[in-house]
Amino acid sequence: MNYEKLDALVESYRDELIENIRKWIAIPSVQGEPAGENAPFGAEVRRMLDTALADGRRFGFEVRDIDGYAGDISYGAGEQTMGMLAHLDVVPLGDGWTHDPLGGEIADGRIYGRGTTDDKGPALCALYAMRAVKEAGLPLKDGVRLILGCDEETGMSDMRHYASKMKMPDYGFSPDAEFPVINIEKGGVNMRLSKVTGGEDGAAIPVYSLYAGERPNVVPAEATAVVGLAHTTLAELNEKLSAIEKAHDRFRLSAALEGEGRARITATGVNAHAAMPERGVNAAGMLLIALKELGAGGAGSGPAIAMLADAVGMEYTGQSLGIACADELSGALTCNLGILRYDANELSALLDIRYPICGSEELMLGQAAKRVAPAGMSVCCASSHTPLHVPADSKIVKGLLKVYHEVTGLPAYTIAIGGGTYSRMMPNTVAFGVCFPGDMDVCHIADEYIDIEKMMLGVKIFAHAIAEIAGA
Repeated sequence: MNYEKLDALVESYRDELIENIRKWIAIPSVQGEPAGENAPFGAEVRRMLDTALADGRRFGFEVRDIDGYAGDISYGAGEQTMGMLAHLDVVPLGDGWTHDPLGGEIADGRIYGRGTTDDKGPALCALYAMRAVKEAGLPLKDGVRLILGCDEETGMSDMRHYASKMKMPDYGFSPDAEFPVINIEKGGVNMRLSKVTGGEDGAAIPVYSLYAGERPNVVPAEATAVVGLAHTTLAELNEKLSAIEKAHDRFRLSAALEGEGRARITATGVNAHAAMPERGVNAAGMLLIALKELGAGGAGSGPAIAMLADAVGMEYTGQSLGIACADELSGALTCNLGILRYDANELSALLDIRYPICGSEELMLGQAAKRVAPAGMSVCCASSHTPLHVPADSKIVKGLLKVYHEVTGLPAYTIAIGGGTYSRMMPNTVAFGVCFPGDMDVCHIADEYIDIEKMMLGVKIFAHAIAEIAGA
């Protein structure tokens, strides 16, 4: 089918689309406390949803607000509905930016800001693709619905609420990952390891607090510990930390006074998405290893700190915890120590684990419990989801592969990822774009950006996908 008019319309939106992304990026839609009626995730997330629905209405589409949990933008009707699932919430801005995370700054053909790639940029690409199909007058046999959620980063309660109120589309894709087509998503377990320690009596270097991470799905770039100086000086502590730095690759450790007789140790790492923890440097694991080598902690916390350092540390395979596994279709398990807390009474670590199709949640929990039991630690499942696998010969996968190859001329194939997308929230749904093969994954890290030319190509691919698969 000749889509010259469709492609020309997409290109005509370039300047407007760039300005719209910048408008959306300026809204810090990180989940917050409920802010009244229809704002379950806070005022800024509510403002972001209102902004998105207003844009959909401006383009002549039907829009609905589903109690502030999500919204949808619809075009056309038919026996079935093609869905596109994207999200408007973002992870915390974080540190280390060289561009304003809310500024939508343009440099070197890129737009910088939190949410440009994950997932406001892709959501806008899908919206403008719908607009192009509508304004091109292409006939459709199925309806098209863009669903915009507000809680993807912290549990997907938005889609569960949406599904309880609305009939879900029959098939579709989530533009929240990469091309060509992701038809396998690993299962996930948030595993909590904890111990009530009972204080720091008798410790040579008592540990009064530990703090690292805000979300389990982010590799923490900073971790801190407040320790006692009764039996050492700040200079001696820094000397020991310097020696630990030199003994380990990529360690960055320092200490500074924290009130009378105490010091704050800071470990500095590198943020990354928990689905690819090898791309980061885990500051929480670094801190645990340093504390173990210092011999820090009392009779309760010391063995638990040492156990976490040995069983988890900066490792991302789960090998030392006894949970490593892999298969040919979906790859290897990944493990991220995302949150670390200690208040001189209870020590806890929250792990984000992404496991392949061959994995077993029950077996992993059992193996981990066996591994940490000698330190008196307990294990529980904070949350979990099973793997997703949409067969490669399904209608949606074959259709998207065909469109991707025709528009780009690039090889089309299916892949598996460790990330979790909305695809699992709707039947016959896969992840599709907007990152291209070979691109750096910038989700959840400082200086997140979207390439403008590739963004425009993404709009074109989505528009062709609507016309090809939902078209008459």
